[in-house]
Amino acid sequence: MSLPVPSKVLITGGAGFIGSHVCDGFFAAGHHVRCMDNFATSKRTNIAHLEGHERFELIEGDIRSREDCARASAGIDVIVHLAALGSVPRSIADPITSHEVNLAGFLHMLQAAHTAGVRRFVFASSSSVYGDSKELPKREENIGSPSRPMR
Repeated sequence: MSLPVPSKVLITGGAGFIGSHVCDGFFAAGHHVRCMDNFATSKRTNIAHLEGHERFELIEGDIRSREDCARASAGIDVIVHLAALGSVPRSIADPITSHEVNLAGFLHMLQAAHTAGVRRFVFASSSSVYGDSKELPKREENIGSPSRPMR
């Protein structure tokens, strides 16, 4: 993604394994990075090396909160939305929370981005959509039986 440097980038789920690497990439490219995370499944240690830098900002917030989404999106050029609650077994055990985070939270981020005038919104899905295909790398045309709660 080619962006004018410096742009202001929000990474939701930015303290997770993938999100923290995305934060690192944008930071290394000279952008101002705002990380939003609720630390439900991520680790503060993943972003500890960025904290204290003037081009890094951490918002401890939850995408289930419209207010947190609005606060995190204010003044942002690009959102990379990675915040999610993974695990098919977890979604079976607690479908309400999975829905609130993965669907309602996604909608809250879209609404906040629109209201804030964000220029670009990038959403990353899960590799679970590729199902049980063993072929690597995963390709859209080789989808196996997708993981799902009920068959």
